[in-house]
Amino acid sequence: MLNTQWLQTFITLVEVGHFTQTAEKLFMTQPGVSQHIKKLEAQTGTPLLERFGKRFELTPAGETLYRYARRRQDDELALFQALQNDDPFTGECRIACSGSLATYLYPHFLKHQQTHPNLAIQLEAAPNKRILDNLNTNQIELGIITQNVAIPELEQEKVGAEQLCLVIPAGMEKIVINMEQLNQLGFINHPDGEHYVRQIIQANFDHSFNSIESLKVTGYINQLNQILLPVSLGLGYTVLPEKAITCFPQQTKIHVVSLDKPVYENLYLIRKKHRPLPKRYDFFMRQIRTLLS
Repeated sequence: MLNTQWLQTFITLVEVGHFTQTAEKLFMTQPGVSQHIKKLEAQTGTPLLERFGKRFELTPAGETLYRYARRRQDDELALFQALQNDDPFTGECRIACSGSLATYLYPHFLKHQQTHPNLAIQLEAAPNKRILDNLNTNQIELGIITQNVAIPELEQEKVGAEQLCLVIPAGMEKIVINMEQLNQLGFINHPDGEHYVRQIIQANFDHSFNSIESLKVTGYINQLNQILLPVSLGLGYTVLPEKAITCFPQQTKIHVVSLDKPVYENLYLIRKKHRPLPKRYDFFMRQIRTLLS
């Protein structure tokens, strides 16, 4: 590492252009200024100045070092300003939640970014486990999950609940839906499909159900905006959170079954308990609470 004090002496000397005046400006002796320059030349292994009389010119190496030293000085100044100024409208905001919630929340977040373009929103759609892993490794600062976790290092707040919906093709509204009908249709699976369908079936059709392997599966898709497409074409049924269904453009081609026992998943806003967040996250926490309550 280059010595910071020697670099500061070098910058001042280059900009003042005179050893004596540099010494006066830095409250040093002239020999002290010369010593700093000699030490810097020894550290870099090359002459930095070409002296003639009481004047000097920079060598090519001196020019390169001066440009570097000024960049470093400017970077340090910007760093200290950033550390002291917690601007609520500047910086990255890294958040993760389910795909359905991401589809619902993202437009609201983007409106805030339009007003404050110095913000950079990074919203990741991920399952609970990955959200917890990413929070633990500081890849995100806020997460929304659907399970209550007993981890002392995390701060968890219930912000709402979301209904899980059983979706079948349009035209089956008058048919009594049971396990036989579902297996005739076939299940359209997706990354959270097994978790969702287990809750619906256990609550409404078969209390002993515990594995997707006992279902007839007619498809799998990991793109949220495509999951309902095969359902709309009569190729199967699926289970999704309500907000994911309302975003599907072909509403007339699907039907949400009215269940005897509706199933809800709690939504928890989660963050590290001992990791202070920049002020820019305050808006997003308020927005999440408002939109999901």
